[in-house]
This record gives sequence, structure tokens and C-alpha cells, in this order.
Amino acid sequence: MNFEPTKRSQNCRRCGESGQSMILVILALGLVLLGAMGLAVDFSNAHFHRQSAQAAADAACTAGAMDLLVNAQGNTKGGFPVGSPPATFNCTASGSAVCQYANLNGYNGSGRVVGQPSSDVVVSFPTSVPGVVTPSATLAPTPFIRVNVIDRMQITFAGLLMGRRTMDVAARATCGLQQADSPVPLLVLNPSCQQSFQINDPAASVAIIGGPPRSIQVNSNNTTCAAATSANGCSGTGVVDLSKGGPSFKGSDFGVFGAPNTATPPGFSGHSWGAASPIQDPYAQLNAPAVPAASPTDGIPAGTTTVAYNVKGCPDHAGCIEYKPGLYTHKIVVKDITAIFDPGLYYMKVTTPDPVNCGNPSACTTKPKGQCRASLSVDSNGVVRPATPFTGGAMFYLSGTGAGNYGSVFFGANAGKANKRNIDAFQTSNAICPGGSAPPGALGLPSTVNGDVLLGQCTGSGTFIGATLNGNAETAGSVRGMTFFQDRADADVNGQPSMQGGGGLVMSGNMYFHNCNSSGTGVNCSDPTTGYNAFLQLQGTPSGGTYVLGNITADQFVLTGNGNVKMLLNPNSVINVLKASLLE
Repeated sequence: MNFEPTKRSQNCRRCGESGQSMILVILALGLVLLGAMGLAVDFSNAHFHRQSAQAAADAACTAGAMDLLVNAQGNTKGGFPVGSPPATFNCTASGSAVCQYANLNGYNGSGRVVGQPSSDVVVSFPTSVPGVVTPSATLAPTPFIRVNVIDRMQITFAGLLMGRRTMDVAARATCGLQQADSPVPLLVLNPSCQQSFQINDPAASVAIIGGPPRSIQVNSNNTTCAAATSANGCSGTGVVDLSKGGPSFKGSDFGVFGAPNTATPPGFSGHSWGAASPIQDPYAQLNAPAVPAASPTDGIPAGTTTVAYNVKGCPDHAGCIEYKPGLYTHKIVVKDITAIFDPGLYYMKVTTPDPVNCGNPSACTTKPKGQCRASLSVDSNGVVRPATPFTGGAMFYLSGTGAGNYGSVFFGANAGKANKRNIDAFQTSNAICPGGSAPPGALGLPSTVNGDVLLGQCTGSGTFIGATLNGNAETAGSVRGMTFFQDRADADVNGQPSMQGGGGLVMSGNMYFHNCNSSGTGVNCSDPTTGYNAFLQLQGTPSGGTYVLGNITADQFVLTGNGNVKMLLNPNSVINVLKASLLE
């Protein structure tokens, strides 16, 4: 008897095999998902490492750019290898700020090790960056810096596919020095002087009104530069009043490159007193004026009366001596008389400057003999005023014939006093160029002043007509230009400016006293041992009052006397200076 299996019995033979393929599918899917999760973890970790490396590269690069900026101002910073540009290096054994900042962000740059988490930090100095304007080599010998951070990180699941346990993640940042327009404060350029900014009398004060957020900048890296004693510091024993500085007249800052070794001095009032990066000489690429033709009034006997009262603005009822622009090889001495200056350039190249004011002011030179020579000397009872039109203005270029024969400017303690002469007061509204802003009430400038008054030319950017700055020609405008521009070759301590306001002193315009090199140009000026020897001694008096409506740029600034000096800084007068920037 034959029994044939039924269809049901055939199906039951496979009952024990049901579900086996599902297990394999689930296992395969699980491995794929587990691998995907592992790869996701690894690559998420790689993204985190990439972000960390980029942050470290940006921070290190910015620190390096700040050192390049400091180096361009004459200081030595950065620990970079010698060379222009320096050679590429890594951070294996470098103590530079670049490497320190990378290390602070977790990358010590000790070098990549095979199969182990490690890092490299490589610093290079490209000579150009695509799409970025390279500044002049005379301003920035090394304009750019690049930092590459390579992070060798641990990997797990991705390593099964890649055949290794580590993976390199890279980040790069490029920084550099760029030229940008910026308002300029009272700027003291010497990069290492211990007394580069000094107030020598407890009763003396300098008050800054308006201007940019930082009213005073001292570039010295000397750590005692901001001490509160006259022997070792910037502030001396007097008062620095910045309570009305800044664009809104509500206070401004005092910046000093050398870290202050004391707290805010007792005589300081303003927003802050402390460390700040240096500011480049704003006139580094300002050309010196060409030597003009001889002035028709060069060598005129001192004390000669040449114009009557009210002629060309002569304010003296007894008459004035009139000076015309041009080349001067004879000194100008204004004593016991009133002098008016026609608008234009006064090129002072005097062989025998006036031997006045041989004192002993504090300066950053060994035992200076003081200022003893002046090509423009305003002495006892001498009064100087601008000739009409007041919109013209005068600029004095203070030069000489070589070492030992450079003359500067001197205003004596009794300058500006009328004695028994009848001299009209000066209407201070005439100090403003057409289209310019009237002085704010915070300055306290009276509507009329007695004493000495000098006005710079009405210009577009604050230099002088005929000047070229950063390749741009100066034009007429609403900003008072330079009243004094001292030859940059003048390194003689006996030929530096001293201004006192015994009978009142009003300067409307910028003043520039910077010693760079024997060529007299403002470029390639990075060695403080052969430059930065100029200084301005300014003295206020309690009776007359000293007002400076403009900016002062000098290697050293010394304020003496028992009076006060008020400065109105113009936030709208901007100059092209170097700034450190993160480029890419």
C-alpha cells in the first residue's frame, strides 16, 4: 500500500527552518547601523577637532599679527627667526606668542607621532595674499603671517575601514597688516623710553576734549612707563584729565604699550588707563616739503615795524613786523614786538639758530643739555598772530644744515604778553576753517584770547598744501593742517621745541616732532637707537592758558609748569595707519 505525502506534510518539513534568514538580515543591518554610528561618531569628533584647530589657528595668527605690528613700530617682539620675511618654523621649541597661543588652545606643536594623538603648528610668512593689498615694505617689512595647525586625532570605527588608528585634521589662518583710516590721539612714538610721556609738576595738567575713544597713546614698551612718579613714569606727578574726551565727551582712554606697573594713577580721570597695542606713525609716508625760493623777508632786522595797525590783520596799534613765506636761512626772533605771518610755507633752514632756553628738561637721552637753539623764537613780550586771510594759515618746516645746526621753535615764559602795547584780542571763531565745526563748550575756549596765536592751513586731512601722504595729494578743506613739522633728521637734544604760554597760547593745527633717520624720511625707521630722539616740551601757565586745537605726534612729550594745557582732538581728522587683521 503506497502512501504519498500530502501537501501539508511537505510544508511541515520546513517548519524548523523558518526565521533563519531573518536573523541574518537583522545581524547584517545591525552591523551596518553600528558601523554607521561609529563612523558618525568619528566624523563628528573630527568636525569638533577641526573647529578647535581653526580657533587655535585664528588666535595664534592674530597674536602673530600683533607682533608684526609691534615690530613695524620699532619694538622687537614675536621671537621670529631673523630674516625679512622670517623663515618658516614650527612650534616644537619656539617661545613666540604664536606658539604660546596655540598651546593655550590645546596645540603644543610638539610634532606628529605615528599612531598617536599629537599635533603640529607651522608658522610661515607669505609675501602676498590673494585679493589683499600688500602695504609698503618700508612700513611693514613683514606684512603677513600664516599659521597651519595639524591635529592628529584618535579614531575607532573609521580606522577599521582606513587601516589606521589616527587621522589628521588641518586648519589654517592668515593674518597681516593692512592700512586703514583711523583718528589719531596724542601720540608718543618712542618704543622704549622710560619717560616718554611725563608731567613734571603737581599743579600741571593736560586735559583732552573730544576726539577718538583713545585720547593718548604711548608706544613705549618700558614696563615703568606708566608709573605714577615723575622719576620713572608716564604720568609724572600732575593730572591727566580725559573725563571729557571721546566722541561723546564722556570720557576716553589712555593706552600704553608697556604694561603699567601700578594701578591707575591718582591724577588720572577718564575711562581706562592700561595696556594697548602701539599705533604707527601716522605721517610715516608724508613727504617733506620741497625747498622754496627765498622769502623776501628773510633776514629782516628784528624789531622792524613794516605794517601799520589793522593792515593784513595787524592787531598791534603800534604796528607789526610782517613775515612772508619762503626759505629762511636767518632766524626769526620776535621780542618786544608783534609779528604777523602771511599764509604759506615757512622753510626754516637756519645756520645760527637763536641760543635760548638752555635748560635741563627730562628726556630719553643721557643727560640732555636741553633746548638751546630755535629758528623761530618768540621771546619776552613778543606776540605772533596770523595775517589775513585767516583761512590761509602757515606751516613751519623746522630744518637745518646738518648735525649741530638744527633749529626748532621756542615760546618763552613771557611770550604773548603785550607789556605796555595796545594789542587787540584774537577772535577765536577765526581759528575754524570754513565748513569746520566750532569748538565744543567742553573745551572752555573763550570767544577772544590775548597772546600768541598760530593757525595751520585749511586742508582735507590735516597736513599741508603741497604734501603727499600715502601717495595721496593734500587738498584744501575744513581741517587745520600742520603748524609745525620738524625735520626727521633732527636728533639733537639742543634743537627740540619748547612752548610756553605766558601770555596765552592758541595753536590750531597739528604738530609733528619725530626723529627717524639721517635721510629725513619717515620710512625705515625701526631702530630706537638711531631714531626717536625728538621731544616736545609744552608748558601751561595759570594766567594765560594754552589751547591746542589739533593733534600732537612726538617721540617724547614733557609737560611742565604749574598751569594747564587743553587739547581739542578732532575725531573727523583721520590718517591712514597700519592695523593687524585676520584675513582668511
